[in-house]
Amino acid sequence: MSRRRTRKKPANDPNLMKIIVAICVMLGAVLVAARFVPWDAHRSEGAEAASGGELDRARELIRDGAYAEARALIEPILSAKSNPAGVPDAMVLLADIHVAAGQPEEARSLLQQVIDQYPGSTVRPQAMLRLAAVLREDGQQDEATTLLRRVEQETPPEIRADALVALGRESRAAGDLLAARDQFARAAADAAWGSPAFDEAIEALGAANVDLIFSPGEVPGSKVYVVEPGDNLTAIGIKLNTTLGLLMRANNIDDPARLQVGQRLKWTPKDFHIIIDRRHCLLYLMDKDGIFKRYRVGLGKPGFETTLGKYRIGNKEKDPTWHKQGEEPIPPGDPRNELGTRWMPLVPVEEGLPTDLGIHGTIAPATIGYHSSAGCARMLPADVEELYDLVVRSTPVEIVEEYIPDGLVTAAAS
Repeated sequence: MSRRRTRKKPANDPNLMKIIVAICVMLGAVLVAARFVPWDAHRSEGAEAASGGELDRARELIRDGAYAEARALIEPILSAKSNPAGVPDAMVLLADIHVAAGQPEEARSLLQQVIDQYPGSTVRPQAMLRLAAVLREDGQQDEATTLLRRVEQETPPEIRADALVALGRESRAAGDLLAARDQFARAAADAAWGSPAFDEAIEALGAANVDLIFSPGEVPGSKVYVVEPGDNLTAIGIKLNTTLGLLMRANNIDDPARLQVGQRLKWTPKDFHIIIDRRHCLLYLMDKDGIFKRYRVGLGKPGFETTLGKYRIGNKEKDPTWHKQGEEPIPPGDPRNELGTRWMPLVPVEEGLPTDLGIHGTIAPATIGYHSSAGCARMLPADVEELYDLVVRSTPVEIVEEYIPDGLVTAAAS
């Protein structure tokens, strides 16, 4: 059997030399690419990520009042050229520090630079809002309003909401409650549900709505009733399907017995209903336009959870006696009377619901906003007295686990 031999190629084989040259060229290209392209890109991405983290940390420090530490993080970003995208953010944060230090001119200069030099920056609208606040504090109200109008017209809804709230506060300060109410309502519609902008807008909207309905001046939707012989406020309230408290507040009446024939009484027809959000301990007073006002409430603690379902307001009581189970009746004004100054029973309209629930005041205001009651909805004294004067007997009430109107974007999802 013959042995097969392999013939060795000579060292100067031209094919082998071509392969070696090709490998050398490829290695050189890889080294050049690694030297000039990926390293620079990696360095830029790393710098951007690093500066982004430093900006987030600087924001936290500013919120905590640690301005010197925040400034130490911000200034290197302003001087570095590796991540120009972070510069306008850093400038806005540095302006915040100047404002806190009582240096409005320095803040104004920085914010104006962001507005002028970074037209495409996502932080530019925030710079405009901050500059408007600086101008307002400096007494330059017209300039501030002009800037807010620009934000309203040029920015997306979530930013526009902040401008509308600011404009609403300006309108309110100028005595134009109707304009303020409309601006707050638009801000609430623009903002993501549950966001800080929404919370600010809805609180301001509720305050404006209440001021308008309780004010003596006529407003859109209000009517006038002329007192007739034999009238009294209670009878008028029943006739108009409104409350004695609303008639007294809206007409500056201290003594309901002192009415004059021909006296003009302002009142505002409302078809209210109430939604109670059990998860977040919130009560929404609703009208045909949506949320009229939102209140914080205390609801049932674990083991005594407030029962979900549909109810209506029963016979309301002012300065109620508390009939606590197993004890003698506790009179109004007694420091042990947990009902406070108002009681509005919840009458079930569905089978299987409890019959002892209600909306009432509290002697423990620190418990509002928490699951702290034996099942009822408790409110701050001023809030429950206000609600008592707004809603009539038989007002519908629905207790739900969580209230989010259909079609709205939540802050968590935005």
